[in-house]
Amino acid sequence: MDFLLDWGIPAQLAFIAVVFGGGSVLGLYVVRRLVPVDRLQENHEVAGVTFGVVGAFYGLVLGFVIVAAWERFNQANANAHDEATALESLYKLGAGLAEPMRSQLDSAVLEYTHRVVDEEWPQMATMRYQMGKQGAHNLWSMVVSYHAADSHEEMLLDKALEQLSQISQTRSQRLLFYHDDLPSMVWLIIYLGCIITIGFSYFFSSHDFRAQVVMCAFFSIWLGITILAILELAHPYHGMMTIPDDPYRYAISRMEEATNYKMSVAPAPKAP
Repeated sequence: MDFLLDWGIPAQLAFIAVVFGGGSVLGLYVVRRLVPVDRLQENHEVAGVTFGVVGAFYGLVLGFVIVAAWERFNQANANAHDEATALESLYKLGAGLAEPMRSQLDSAVLEYTHRVVDEEWPQMATMRYQMGKQGAHNLWSMVVSYHAADSHEEMLLDKALEQLSQISQTRSQRLLFYHDDLPSMVWLIIYLGCIITIGFSYFFSSHDFRAQVVMCAFFSIWLGITILAILELAHPYHGMMTIPDDPYRYAISRMEEATNYKMSVAPAPKAP
């Protein structure tokens, strides 16, 4: 159902109502046409126990999966904050280096952050992002090849390398969250369990067919909405509920604000 991620919320809900609600009602109608009501009512006692076990087990499965998907979503969100914070710190550390390294590093960090916001984030939102050769290689090359002039710059370079390691790690995790999905076996259990659970509800029968149709439809739509929530949480950068790029935009604003201040150590005044 990954195609639902490209649809709006009204279209998603309409799909759930038609496919899950309408499909379950259609299955109920077929069963009622093939099996008499009295025959179904004879099995209510056994069907009730079986349906309770199946429903409880499937509810536990959905509960564990939705918690795992939510933790995955939160981790991806925290990862974005960590990457943006490391970029801002690297930018500020560069202010303590001598020219032209200071301007070159500042420009490279800003370029990297703008690329994340203007190119990578929109492409990840539409599943069009392709891993290229850019990444943070340019930042690494600049910092590693720079020769510190004194102990102060050596300390700044050590801190810059720590922030670069954080940037590389969080970037790798971001791309991992983008490419990976829940295991196919988990999705198989979710969809197969949904079909089995709805199917077991057909073993119950009521002489008021319309009341049973309404109950069956609402039950199936609720399952469909739960599966849709898992689908959205499993794709933190694609869909209607995505991680915003606000941490990177905030980092850019802080970098631009930092240019208005002299963050490097002022040279000592010359003796008269």
